[in-house]
Amino acid sequence: MEVILLEKIRHLGNLGDKVKVKPGYGRNYLIPHKKAVSATEQNLAAFEARRAELEKAQQASLDNAQTRAGKLQELTVIITGKVGMEGKLYGSVSAIDIAQAVSDAGIELAKHEVRMPHGPIRHIGDYNVDIHLHADVDTNLKVQVIAEAEEA
Repeated sequence: MEVILLEKIRHLGNLGDKVKVKPGYGRNYLIPHKKAVSATEQNLAAFEARRAELEKAQQASLDNAQTRAGKLQELTVIITGKVGMEGKLYGSVSAIDIAQAVSDAGIELAKHEVRMPHGPIRHIGDYNVDIHLHADVDTNLKVQVIAEAEEA
């Protein structure tokens, strides 16, 4: 199946590229998520008419991601949790918790932008978490997990 990409997709192509993908990937992911359209003559003509608009939107998205990346590099997020013996958390710190803490600090961040390939954080300490903001913008966020203060 051939599709025309409406945005840059890592390991596939850039905006406006006509690429061949497996039919299921095109029908079930790219087209429903408005990341591509099927490569027909009619869609190709419509894309060429909208090319400048799409490039401008993609550049605005890239600029926004770069601005957010600069703010995230300066930020250190502190998350507290109940701790048992040897510094092990009773729960865990997941991508949702990190995204919420960053959003509370005033920088918008969605949970799907937080990359945790080794799974959730289960011990207290300092961590560097990968943040994927755009196909071209990746950054690190400092996360400090500390023990919750004991109430007397």
